[in-house]
Amino acid sequence: MIAAAIKALDGLTRLGAIMAAIALAVTVAAYAYEVVARYVFDAPTWWSAELVAYLLCVTTFCMLPRVTQTKGQVAVTVLLERLPHGARSLADRCIWFLGFGATAAVTWFAAEETARQFSRSVQMMAAYPIPKWWVSIWIAFGFGLTALQFLRLALARQQPPDTTTAASGRL
Repeated sequence: MIAAAIKALDGLTRLGAIMAAIALAVTVAAYAYEVVARYVFDAPTWWSAELVAYLLCVTTFCMLPRVTQTKGQVAVTVLLERLPHGARSLADRCIWFLGFGATAAVTWFAAEETARQFSRSVQMMAAYPIPKWWVSIWIAFGFGLTALQFLRLALARQQPPDTTTAASGRL
């Protein structure tokens, strides 16, 4: 059962990374279109800035679980590197449990706010308003999967192998 849960977590994390990559590609395309429309044809769009802002949220929060899974967070490790192996392992687990607690709390708040926005039909204040939960749901999604990735790291008997490297470029 635990193996199935880990497989599901890995699958959702991979799906989030793919969605982040697609959102980033659409962001670049929208920016490029806006630049050409504005400066070549003197016909700026009304939608590109809003779309880019929404997609920035999707990109960030869909990739966050993958960054956590691969331990790609920015870390100041000068003190940890000076600890003996056993103490460092304990410190790492404590940090991962703290990360789990913090991201689980943020997930709870984000999910509650997203549910409130949905139930009250809250709209974005924009040229073309959309339901606000369409954007905020990605915050709960990203932090929720990130919390589970932190918990996975904290509870692992041995450190899970890196499933990607910067050189491989694999998601």
